Amino acid sequence: MAYSAWASSTAYSVGNIVRASTLQASGLVFRCTTAGTSGGSEPTWGTDIGSTVTDGTVVWTAVASSYEELSEIAPSAIIELFEMTLDATLHGSSDTYRWHNGANADVTGNIVWNGNTYTRLPIQADGFDYTNTGSLPRPTLTVSNLDSTMTTLLILVNATTVGNDLGGATVKRIRTLKKYLDGEAAADPHAKFPDEVWYVDRKASENRDAVSFELASKFDLAGVMLPKRQLIANVCQWKYRGAECGYTGTRYFNTNDGAESTLANDVCGKRLASCELRFGQVTRTGTVTSGSNQLVLSSAFNIEAGDPVVGFAVPASTTVSSVSDNTVTMSANANASTTVLVSGTLQSPDTSKIVLSSVAGLKVGMIVTGTYLAPEGATITDITGTTVTMGQAAYPDGIYEKVGTSTLQPNFRLVGWKYQSYQHYGNKLISGFTPSVGDIIVSQYSPFSRKIAVRSVGYDSRFGATLIHTNTYSAFNSYSTIKQSDNLNISYNKRERFQATFYRKRVFTSQTYTFTAPNNEYTFRTDVGLPYGSFPGVGLTQ
Repeated sequence: MAYSAWASSTAYSVGNIVRASTLQASGLVFRCTTAGTSGGSEPTWGTDIGSTVTDGTVVWTAVASSYEELSEIAPSAIIELFEMTLDATLHGSSDTYRWHNGANADVTGNIVWNGNTYTRLPIQADGFDYTNTGSLPRPTLTVSNLDSTMTTLLILVNATTVGNDLGGATVKRIRTLKKYLDGEAAADPHAKFPDEVWYVDRKASENRDAVSFELASKFDLAGVMLPKRQLIANVCQWKYRGAECGYTGTRYFNTNDGAESTLANDVCGKRLASCELRFGQVTRTGTVTSGSNQLVLSSAFNIEAGDPVVGFAVPASTTVSSVSDNTVTMSANANASTTVLVSGTLQSPDTSKIVLSSVAGLKVGMIVTGTYLAPEGATITDITGTTVTMGQAAYPDGIYEKVGTSTLQPNFRLVGWKYQSYQHYGNKLISGFTPSVGDIIVSQYSPFSRKIAVRSVGYDSRFGATLIHTNTYSAFNSYSTIKQSDNLNISYNKRERFQATFYRKRVFTSQTYTFTAPNNEYTFRTDVGLPYGSFPGVGLTQ
């Protein structure tokens, strides 16, 4: 039967069969196995029987176009057609010759199929069967030569390539059914068996009666390698500035990859390094200043106007306008500076923020270094107004710093609480350190492993007490640092000297901070790559 061509945005039911809109060498048609509506564009059809493809909401399964007819009790006759196509390079022509042997059905004269005429000519073709021996079939095609047509053709091609004898010509074997030939009621060029493509490997024999050719698959041709040409490590076999090479640039180099100023002296060294100079990316270190289009590089060698440039503070789609010594003029201004020194004050208690005198030239991602930053190397994660936020706090454990340790002499007397309680008269500083108002005192364990009670009070001239932290109680057993959220509540029931450590809230003053680019490398010609050439794996395409 003739099959309708696939159509876009069409509802299909299970069992509907369509063919591709173009002729398929596979000879397959496609049965709807999941109903739905086809997509807006034709899918890529499968090439194996049973393969499926999803098209919109429809699922198609590949089936043989001639299956239903062959399952009939009296199927239509199988018609075998042959096409031989010459190679213009080898044979001096790209003509196609079409034949049929006229022995498969009650067909007289020529056959027309898919608009092409196939001449009736005695032909014998055999050896197409595949076996499990591991070797590919090498069919034989014998064509009648009674009117010397084949001899004449051989003479013509041998005039182009001596001794060729049609070697390399393509032979296509096409099989369809008589009912699908042009002029028949069910004519359909899409209904056929899968095409078989072979190549003439050699002329097996020639006489006045017939000419025989031995055919082979593309993978079994004598003298043909895969890949077709030999690859030699780090040596390009293409003609420099030829069609395959494709280089037309104005960068000139000699065979040693040194720079040249004229095309006359331009010679390719045929090495991978030579190819990279002309086609590859170029990376240089450099510096930029916010609002300027000048990019100062370590070297501007092999960089020229028109090259795309990518790097820190360079806007997208920026290109090189001109090059002078080691300075590149860009098509756009930089939106940040490679290095910025600016004064600012670290904030408290949120030490991940710095209020700066100016944020000009700064950009998220820059590295921050300077006083108070511990550890250094934080990066900018946000810029709001003149405040920059770093990815980490300067003091993640708190904003208090240890300022000294002293031995204190407790001075108590007993006053009622349960049986008796201690009333704190004051701590006399024995030696070493004088605390200030606002300092925090943290006690350590005494030699007697007792908890120490520390209660800070106001100055009392009678006992010489010093104001440590008014109306604050904190509890520590053996902390080395303290946070704002900590409380003091330590008991001490021995009148012994003990060690106390004092902590003071950090005070941050204005300092100069340095902001640097996370990377000062600039890349040119980022959107190009090496041609495939003789360097396997380095090209963009094959």
